[in-house]
Amino acid sequence: MPDPAYRVARAVARRVAQDGALTVPFDIERVASAHAVLVTDEIPTRADTIVLHAAAPGERPRIVLDASLEEAHERRRFAVAHSLGHVLLGWHPLGMPCDVSTRPHELPVTVHDLVEGEANAFARELTMPEAWIASFDALDRPAALMRHVAERSGMAVMPAARAVSLLLGPGFVWVVSDGWGRVLDAGRSPGTQVCPPRAGEELDTPRWARFAAERHRDEHAGCGIAVWRFDRSADASLPLDRTARSVAGDIADDLGLGSDGAEALVARVDGIAGWANEQLGTASLDGMRRVLDARARSLPELAEVAAHPEFGELVTAKATELVAKRLAR
Repeated sequence: MPDPAYRVARAVARRVAQDGALTVPFDIERVASAHAVLVTDEIPTRADTIVLHAAAPGERPRIVLDASLEEAHERRRFAVAHSLGHVLLGWHPLGMPCDVSTRPHELPVTVHDLVEGEANAFARELTMPEAWIASFDALDRPAALMRHVAERSGMAVMPAARAVSLLLGPGFVWVVSDGWGRVLDAGRSPGTQVCPPRAGEELDTPRWARFAAERHRDEHAGCGIAVWRFDRSADASLPLDRTARSVAGDIADDLGLGSDGAEALVARVDGIAGWANEQLGTASLDGMRRVLDARARSLPELAEVAAHPEFGELVTAKATELVAKRLAR
């Protein structure tokens, strides 16, 4: 989900930077210490940090950082900024361990994903502000800009790449890989339908580069940075997000409904979605999916559609579109 879904978190980060007259790079632990007590300890789970409520009324909350981060300066820096986001975004529940290397789903499917996404967006905007990145006037060299932002901000290249990509136009896919070609993190610019590789996959660079209209490469701290821009003409050869309209069209074709039937099915699904959005609007993808599924299955005229193998994909695609719009408001 593009960062407009986290506009409030980003606005809070900008206010903190403005109030503190912060200039990149700055001492993030000093800034966090004005709002919380920082503690280094061993966290008995696979986590980098955990934010705890104040021990007593009138005291500040506590940010506990895992002892292993003392030798991982970039990761500790992001963990502190992420935790500060939990503290200052007052609607966030505290007490949940955070692993800052684990990215929440691109579209929040649970409250946890939404909360973690907001904390990440806050951390990126605070430590690598959008206006600061834009001031380098280097969006035509996105891979080099990602490296430069990481070096100047003292952050790891993964969040730097994500921060830069938010300023790029539609069509860009970026990947950060290790020395063996394994994907460490990947993403895309807002409005891009091409699905990026998944973390943990072996990167098939020739396949991606083959269809790209632009190719950019750089390196940082032993990691490879690749950025590709794809034109619409290349979309058919790459993994894409499927829209509800395209899935409905495929279902209609399979059921022999013809072009008029396909349009009628799209209109019917849109009508159900409009009802669900107005009556039971939710920022949870799972919640919206359940509402749409139950409503569609309750209608006799959609019984044949609901029995189709791609019906679940249709519901997911429409729920994704609805939740994306709701979060971007």
